[in-house]
Amino acid sequence: MTLTTAIRTNNSALSSHAQQVANISRNISGVGDPTYVRRESEVYTSRFGSTRVETQRIVNQSVHTAMISSESAAAKARVITEGLDRLFTLQGGNDFAYSPAKLLGDLQQATELAAASPSDEAATTSLIEQARIVANTFNTSYREVLTMRQNADKEIAQSVNEINSLLEQIKSANDQVIAGTISGRDVFDSMDLRDQLVSRLSEEIGIKVIPQENNEIIITTESGAMLLENNPRPVTFEPIAIYGPNTIGNELVIDGVTVSGPNATLRVESGKIAGNLELRDDILPTQQNQLDEIARGLIEIFAEHDQTGGGKPPLASLFTWSGGPAIPLSSTLETGIAASIRINPLIDSQVGGDPSLIRDGALNGDIDYLYNAAGSPAFSDRLFALSESFDTVIGFDPATKLPVSQSLNGYANSSVDFLNAQRSVALGDYDYRVELNLQFEQSFQNESGPNLDYEMSRLLEVERAYQATARLLNTIDEMFAALIEAAA
Repeated sequence: MTLTTAIRTNNSALSSHAQQVANISRNISGVGDPTYVRRESEVYTSRFGSTRVETQRIVNQSVHTAMISSESAAAKARVITEGLDRLFTLQGGNDFAYSPAKLLGDLQQATELAAASPSDEAATTSLIEQARIVANTFNTSYREVLTMRQNADKEIAQSVNEINSLLEQIKSANDQVIAGTISGRDVFDSMDLRDQLVSRLSEEIGIKVIPQENNEIIITTESGAMLLENNPRPVTFEPIAIYGPNTIGNELVIDGVTVSGPNATLRVESGKIAGNLELRDDILPTQQNQLDEIARGLIEIFAEHDQTGGGKPPLASLFTWSGGPAIPLSSTLETGIAASIRINPLIDSQVGGDPSLIRDGALNGDIDYLYNAAGSPAFSDRLFALSESFDTVIGFDPATKLPVSQSLNGYANSSVDFLNAQRSVALGDYDYRVELNLQFEQSFQNESGPNLDYEMSRLLEVERAYQATARLLNTIDEMFAALIEAAA
């Protein structure tokens, strides 16, 4: 080897060492940053003795794929758990103080006390006031459930805006990666940014990332709806400002494909947006339906019946509703009745009504519905019958997902059990999803993130190699000096 070749080789080695040190320094600065992916430099030597450095971005693709999938599942589980927690709080927490079951229990007890003292105006007034509490709580709870549906709808709209924004940002990063790869530039920072954006996208909606040539990526939903291919695909949704009892939320559309609701072809299954869709379209409407059925059942069991046997239809008594004095159809869901149930003004002393009519009957002015024909102030048969009716089997609509044949008390307890079971399953699923996501994140960091101990050991290796190269440079310098001295 000539001295010229030796110095060229030595300079190449010094350049390689400098590149390695720069790369290791970047890795060290990225320690603790979950968005940074470690770069690994490899030195290759040609047959002529020159060296070059090739740097790779160390990514375990299978772990990364599992991680973003787990992020989507955890985000959905979090939304559902928070929604069920709000329902749980709405019903009074652990003691369910404001649940229909507790309210009905208190109302039945007040009815029994009134039956035991039918001539006691205070007992009758107490029954009516307890009924007022029941009706008002049903009204409030129903409005709260509708508000929760409305808020879920807003959250869906916000997720859509965030998804469209992230897709634009991912496109920009994707374009930089493709252009840099083609021209041979370092694109690792752009790839880090793109992965960070993809991770944020996965929290909003479940996705699949498909690698292409030149480090390009295509993004679809987990079910296959296209989100990004060269350009972002439009994600559209029309929010509804105010939710009423019969409001049906609008569908989510991606690239012209319906991905939510009964017409969905490629249904969205995970991410925050999927959680809010499930709350809005399934969990909360089921709660609405159960409240409506309990309210309908109350109006039904307190109804007055024709005492002459003439077959006249039952009429509203203690409780009425927007369709009163008619009684809603038995075993048939009357949507929104929990929002309109109220104390019948005909027995409400606060508005000039006569409380004794709950005992005697004929509340609506038709004598055929009179129970206390003798006009006795000690008449208790009607009140005792009302008390027993809480435990009498009646029919319910199957749309509520509860048994269709049971007592009103049993149905209200089933509703509480249903909510408890839903919440228990959701909490367990959420804990599992969060733990699984943490494990995948840790695995990804262990395999793809920088480790300070490892980087410091690599830095020592490069330093020793640099020292060896420096000694060789000194030797070459001495040889050149000897040649110059000899030539002189």
